[in-house]
Amino acid sequence: MKKIIIFLGAPGAGKGTAAGAVAPKINARHVSTGAMLRDALARKTPAGLEAKSYMESGGLVPDEVLCKMIGELLAETSDGTTLFFDGFPRTLAQAEALEKLAADNGAVVHNAVLIDAPEAILLERLGGRRVCPKCGAGYHVTNMPPKTAGICDQCGAELVTRADDQPDTIRHRLEVYQSATAPVVGFYRTAGKVVDVDGSKDAATVAEQVLAACK
Repeated sequence: MKKIIIFLGAPGAGKGTAAGAVAPKINARHVSTGAMLRDALARKTPAGLEAKSYMESGGLVPDEVLCKMIGELLAETSDGTTLFFDGFPRTLAQAEALEKLAADNGAVVHNAVLIDAPEAILLERLGGRRVCPKCGAGYHVTNMPPKTAGICDQCGAELVTRADDQPDTIRHRLEVYQSATAPVVGFYRTAGKVVDVDGSKDAATVAEQVLAACK
């Protein structure tokens, strides 16, 4: 049986950081939606080729295509594997579709790890992020600052704030999360699968809580 663990939480809660830190400790595979899309495109899978036209036109990849990718991924995954899903499902419809995809491919959603943090902390984390436009290295003005303020340690380029980390955009992203993704939390809570993790703690403490939830 293949085991799926869902990572839920608002932007800035630390889902990706926690999943990335814990996955190697239990030999799990960390699957982010973005990485899954890039992999499907690179391997030219049927769903990847279908998604390509949407991505090239700047449109959102529809649920139907995303679900095909999830199906391809699960079909190719060996029994006994643990998968961390980071970024999927984002909507109630996706959560319901995942249940069927899992059943069809010998997998089960083991639990849903909800990493929660107050809005003030989310705003501070997201607003403080900086990225190198040249090499892609990521930083944070307080949590992970570069050696020289505003300059990338690796290549010396000037760091920038991502467009989706601007104040107005951040608030919009949080609003979208509450309207679209919060019902997903309710879906898994009703099923008795939600494990609550305090995302206001430091990254190491959050990772410890997540590791305990994965057992």
